[in-house]
Amino acid sequence: MNKLLIIIIAAFILLLGACAVNTVNEAGRINGNSIRDDDFMNAYRGHFANFSFQNGRSPDNEEKLKIFSETWLNITRYVILKDYYKKYKISTNMREVLDTLSTNIPAHIVNSPLFKVNGKFDKQLYLQSLTTDRPENLAPLRRHYLENLIPIIKLKEKLIENELITPKESKQIAKILASKADIELVIFDPAQQRVILSDAEIAEYYNSNLSRFSLKPYHSLAYAMVPVLPVVDDRQISYAMADSVLTLLNKGNVAEEIIRNTNSSSGLLSMVDHGYVKTSDLPEDLGFILGSINDGSYSQVLRSELGWAIYHKVQSTKSLTHYRTIFIQTLASRSTLAAPETLASRVAALASSIGLESAADEFDLAYSTTGVQYADSLGINAKDIRSAVIGWLSKAQKGSISAPIYSNELSAWLVFEVVDIQRLTVKKFSDVRESLIPELTAIRQKELNHNKAKAWAEASSISAADKHGSQTLSKVDMNFVWNGVPLGNIYFQAVHANLNKQGLAVVEHNDILIVPIVRKLYFTEEKPGIEQIRAAYVQTLAPNWFDKWLDAKVKAAKVQINNAP
Repeated sequence: MNKLLIIIIAAFILLLGACAVNTVNEAGRINGNSIRDDDFMNAYRGHFANFSFQNGRSPDNEEKLKIFSETWLNITRYVILKDYYKKYKISTNMREVLDTLSTNIPAHIVNSPLFKVNGKFDKQLYLQSLTTDRPENLAPLRRHYLENLIPIIKLKEKLIENELITPKESKQIAKILASKADIELVIFDPAQQRVILSDAEIAEYYNSNLSRFSLKPYHSLAYAMVPVLPVVDDRQISYAMADSVLTLLNKGNVAEEIIRNTNSSSGLLSMVDHGYVKTSDLPEDLGFILGSINDGSYSQVLRSELGWAIYHKVQSTKSLTHYRTIFIQTLASRSTLAAPETLASRVAALASSIGLESAADEFDLAYSTTGVQYADSLGINAKDIRSAVIGWLSKAQKGSISAPIYSNELSAWLVFEVVDIQRLTVKKFSDVRESLIPELTAIRQKELNHNKAKAWAEASSISAADKHGSQTLSKVDMNFVWNGVPLGNIYFQAVHANLNKQGLAVVEHNDILIVPIVRKLYFTEEKPGIEQIRAAYVQTLAPNWFDKWLDAKVKAAKVQINNAP
């Protein structure tokens, strides 16, 4: 599944364009689906940006060609998946997404510092962000589950049910389920393999895994904030805009269209879709506002922390309310900004000589620190200045003081100081050599063990079993347990190979390898049901079976590329 994740980076933008029939500016076709040139270029730019982010540099010409090919590959995967979703009428709604993400929280979310309070994961903070996008915007996560993960889970079930299990295979699985067997387990333990490593081999392993030993760049910032308080005239201007927005909404205009048209010149409007929230969990004042308007209606223009807000009640049920909030920000005028900017410049000048904390204290301003964070993080909730601060940091040194930077989101001038900074470095070979030895030894033992087990199985020399650990089990079936562990999969593979007159299987189990040998088969009169057959089949699937299935579909796809580099 890992290779499917890159689909979210760029390919989802084809949602509207992938099935278009317009051949104007056509980049190519996949199984008859037209791919527009601008859709392809957006996807390509996404892959290009992902490469630059991961490698800290732009790709060279050879890497650009590879990115071009990967873009077409991932678009092909995406188109194939869309066609199969359509074939099996697979769809997903946001309720399924929220239920899934509420009960099965992704590991990277649990481990993220964004959702930790006092060093521990705060589930309520996460659930709040999941439904309101505050304080963290989880829209990309919801979209990934909506457009990728959940549909793929449903597609896997459909494929197993309708395409993968043939009638012949179903009949044979039923036969295996109704069988018993005397089985000898020949055991190969990697821990018993003796390995000697050379210095050159350890150094080569280090060099081939340099990315693992990279020290991520990080920084720690401090900042002083000079608030900018909009005057009455500023608030009146933003209120007039809010009032005109409400008028357009009440006339039936689409909120997204209003925001897009308005922000093309001002950037004042934003909207958060809160989804379905328990009505009893709403703040009392908000519950009163939403309770007083009908489904589909909008509230009056109301004061918010940094401007004005309009609430849209999408729908209410017995205990839930789906609502959206449209924010109209009050921006300070140039004249309003002037005096705070002058003060911020004086703070920056003084901080250059006595440090930001002392300078902030002299001017009686709030002083805050972000703590240690990775180089692409800002540490404060002001996305509008993120690129400016990160750009400044790329050249800053420890102790550097920034010029004042204005944030519309915070309505304040900010002066930053670099408390600490770590550029990208790699741990020295001498520092990690000893830790690599047991790791590389285990890898070599596993390789040697696999080669020996495979060679032994291919030789089919039953008499050689006494050279390895072995154990014979009598009249076991799919439900048999060995050393306290269910080994139905090993039983299935052994009997399946025996019935099809295939070679001996080599099966990995808890880091050891087992070659199961069927000594004698017994068949019963049991009649396994469809669900039992399907469950047994699923147990035998390789972990990457879906990737292999998709690879085969990609290989068979008719891809016409018109925009070759």
